[in-house]
Amino acid sequence: MVFSVVLFLAGIAILWGSSDLVTRSLGPIARRLKVSELVVTILGVSVFSSLPELSVSLFSALQGNSDVSIGNVVGSNFVTLTFVTALCALITPLRIRQEIRDRESSWMILSTAVVLMLAMDGVLTRLDGGVLIVLYIPYVTSVITEARRQAGPESHGVRDPGGRVWLHVVKGLAAVGGIVLGAHLALEHGQRLGLQAGIPPLAMGAIVFAFGTSLPELAIAVAATAKKKPEVSLGEIYSSNIFTALAVLGVCAVATPLQLTTPSVLSFDLPMLILAGVVIQLFITTGALLTRLEALLVLMLYGWFVAGHLMPHLVTGGIPGN
Repeated sequence: MVFSVVLFLAGIAILWGSSDLVTRSLGPIARRLKVSELVVTILGVSVFSSLPELSVSLFSALQGNSDVSIGNVVGSNFVTLTFVTALCALITPLRIRQEIRDRESSWMILSTAVVLMLAMDGVLTRLDGGVLIVLYIPYVTSVITEARRQAGPESHGVRDPGGRVWLHVVKGLAAVGGIVLGAHLALEHGQRLGLQAGIPPLAMGAIVFAFGTSLPELAIAVAATAKKKPEVSLGEIYSSNIFTALAVLGVCAVATPLQLTTPSVLSFDLPMLILAGVVIQLFITTGALLTRLEALLVLMLYGWFVAGHLMPHLVTGGIPGN
């Protein structure tokens, strides 16, 4: 068991370090290619920081562990939306740009609602997965269109990495390999620990794997908050959740249909994720600011989510929704 603990933690560490290396390599490459900073922040950073969720969920789905796959996606989105957002707002209240409120927040709530509707029959089929992937395209298009409209001032005064761009490409590719390795270690040994502890697969995916794979988003958001860039913090959180719900879950369902064997996915997890999105949307819409008091309320939602998975198991050995 000690061996499994060490390798599980090593897998999470590799996931975090590799994801950080990917995101740091992305900036110089984007500047060399003259890509808008908005596209890098909203699409590039969010996509690459979500590679741990993609790796863990896809490995789980291919191994027939749909509960872990879906639980990791939903749980990771809940961790980033509530815990990470609340932590950033506790550091300093987040003043939100209208663009983030109107586009990213709306798309995030919509993506979760679509997943809930498609999953109502108890399975996410390959067709459902295709629908989710296709739905991600209009969001990408809207971001690129807005980036082109605003292009210009963002790129002035940014140093071109010059001939060393190949080095960043090599580092980025190596980091992607590290993400796959870290996901494999975390999944294999995390499952062993879960079985030994008697933790249900959904709870493992929604809490343990979700928090571990959300570490890149946590690191990026906290760093952006410390640098007084709230639009980067929430923009990255929201766009990462959109990518995870639509692209990651879509790819997993296309690879192999995902059976929802645990009722709590529909009765507890997805409704809680929608509720959290709506609550934060109300907070940032009423004053364009997420205050520390509101952050504490959001943090309570995260506590409710964790308790909803752990308490029934501790008391009766069951899971929410059964």
